[in-house]
Amino acid sequence: MGKQVIWVLLLCISGIGLTYSQDNKDTAAQTALGVSAQVYPAGFIPTLNLEHALNENSSLLVRVGANIVDRKDFSDVNLTEEGEGFGGSVGFRKHYPSGKGKFIAGLNLDIWSLNIDWTDVDPTDAPISGSTYTLVIQPWLEGGYFLPIKNTKSQLGLTLGFGREINAITSGEEVEQGFIGSLLLHYQIIL
Repeated sequence: MGKQVIWVLLLCISGIGLTYSQDNKDTAAQTALGVSAQVYPAGFIPTLNLEHALNENSSLLVRVGANIVDRKDFSDVNLTEEGEGFGGSVGFRKHYPSGKGKFIAGLNLDIWSLNIDWTDVDPTDAPISGSTYTLVIQPWLEGGYFLPIKNTKSQLGLTLGFGREINAITSGEEVEQGFIGSLLLHYQIIL
């Protein structure tokens, strides 16, 4: 079931992008290369980003990076959960010019391959620990503002994200999944 959800979401995002790009072939497409730092209560996600304009009001975003997890006491499943992994995301953004910059609203789908080390106690209060592999699917919404940096071809952005972590494939004991909020700082250079 998990793989089917991934493919359906990827096809939907790709279909939206192809529709916009075919309807707006006369629009000069811009491409931006950048980095972002995404923080959320249980981790940190640094990424490299490529954003390609489909027209003056929409773009496709591709990110690749790492997901560093430290769930502290946020997990209802285990006492501690820490780990890391690699992955990325595809997204679609709408742009709304305002002032010197622009507001953006986006829909993203992340896929993370994570190895999580956990500790807990068994029914007799004896400590137990283990390691779990999980493939996480994370659909999320994004909204924020991008502002050009004066006298350069670059811009800074600050966005908020809200979504859900779903453990699509798990090898090992259960680990936490659920709703997630995040703050992202973006830096992009227009190519």
